[in-house]
Amino acid sequence: MERWSSRLGALMALIGGAVGLGNFLRFPFQAAKWGGGAFLILYLIALLIVGLPMVWIEMALGQAGGKQGYQSAPALLHSTAGKRGWLIGLMGVYVSLGVAAYYAYLTGWTLGYAYHALVGTFKDMRLEEVRSFFPAFLKEEAVYAWIGVWGLTAIVLRQGLRAGLEKVNLWGMPLLFLLGVGIAIGAIALGATGVCDTCDSHKGIAYLYLPRWEALSQPAVWLAAAGQVFFSIGVGFAMYPVYAASTTNLSVVREGTLTVAANTFAEVVLGGLIIVPITTAFLGLPYVKEQAGFGLGFAVMPYVLGQWGGNILIFAWYLLLFLAAFSSHLAMGWVAMTWLAETLGGTPQRWTWLFIGIGLLMGLPIVIDAGGDLLNLYDYWVGTLFLVLAALGHWWVFVSYAPHTLKLPSFLQIVLRRITPIFLILLLIGSFFQPEGGDWIRAWKHLLQEGSWLWAEDALPIWFARKAFATPLHAVGWFMLLGSAVLLLFLRKRE
Repeated sequence: MERWSSRLGALMALIGGAVGLGNFLRFPFQAAKWGGGAFLILYLIALLIVGLPMVWIEMALGQAGGKQGYQSAPALLHSTAGKRGWLIGLMGVYVSLGVAAYYAYLTGWTLGYAYHALVGTFKDMRLEEVRSFFPAFLKEEAVYAWIGVWGLTAIVLRQGLRAGLEKVNLWGMPLLFLLGVGIAIGAIALGATGVCDTCDSHKGIAYLYLPRWEALSQPAVWLAAAGQVFFSIGVGFAMYPVYAASTTNLSVVREGTLTVAANTFAEVVLGGLIIVPITTAFLGLPYVKEQAGFGLGFAVMPYVLGQWGGNILIFAWYLLLFLAAFSSHLAMGWVAMTWLAETLGGTPQRWTWLFIGIGLLMGLPIVIDAGGDLLNLYDYWVGTLFLVLAALGHWWVFVSYAPHTLKLPSFLQIVLRRITPIFLILLLIGSFFQPEGGDWIRAWKHLLQEGSWLWAEDALPIWFARKAFATPLHAVGWFMLLGSAVLLLFLRKRE
């Protein structure tokens, strides 16, 4: 089994797998929507009682199985908990495979926009032109960027752990943080631009970080904070156990904590100080409040960055996003390939093209859908439901079979055993029974008075009932998700 050449290389790879697009494109708007500084306090609480313990757990399980020579998530957990552990490990592989299928498409957006920034496409574009460029890009060019991402993924993964993943992250992560810190410092110094009355980066910073304490009364805010920590930190993908299995001199607590700290810095500091403040500086706070969302990073940022620093700054932003997305995509690929290697024989590199082929096939319906609802179908199924189930499974395997692999103070042991699973279960329940407008208090009152639940359109069962077979393309995507699960089970049967 190939191992990391150094502890620093392993740490950079762990950070690269944890830091992704959610740090820069999802977190700022989640914080702004759910109470600003009040959300941040809940975020940090959830980080300490959900995020950090789960990272320790997954790394401890990986290190224990790695000492026995195993490298894939199913084999690692099987060595600890038998057949049940194998099934839980397989869920992690399924999550990584499914998320990689659509994450390559999102990574392609960053690659395509970086190219257009480099060649000057956005130069002198008006806001309306930049906004209309995004849907045109999805329909006409995104497929080429998507293929390009898979090609780059194949090149890196074919090099293996040391020459591929480790080298990319050793160079990529310092560059990512250097770019992020530089843009964030510039955003702080930007201040008022005079374009409009509220065009001031400091107003955007205040909007994001000043606490709105009344938000704490809503359970939805607590769930949103726990969800943001959980989904951004990378647990449930099986990346942590697989990466930890490939080193013998890794400290679970030390490297796990450093990984979480780096991810939090990228999210709370860099993610918070870039997109909202800069957009506010050139378009005003009302515009940001009205248009806030993931797509703002592509439909608006080329315009505001062009107004501020021109093509070089636009390129720096999308290079930053590409590094964040690509490093996470590589981690998902390695999780899948280690499983293929231990199931079919040979090294993980041997099965690079099989993984690429499966990823291309699974992601093709999303590309054809060109940014439609099908991407959400994949994200809800593997990136929400199975992600939380896999994380709960990792917690259960650790507590039931391997608590001795992680030495912690008594207080942290209590948190890990009692509080962490409660948050995970509530997060799963919250995804299923999400109420209209996120108002849990109103939904419970309506249930007690009227006997019915006020479902949100994004609640998992409601969304699937409406969208799973909404179009033939949705049905094909759904078939791909189920078919990949059957394929994984079939490979186990063949073994």
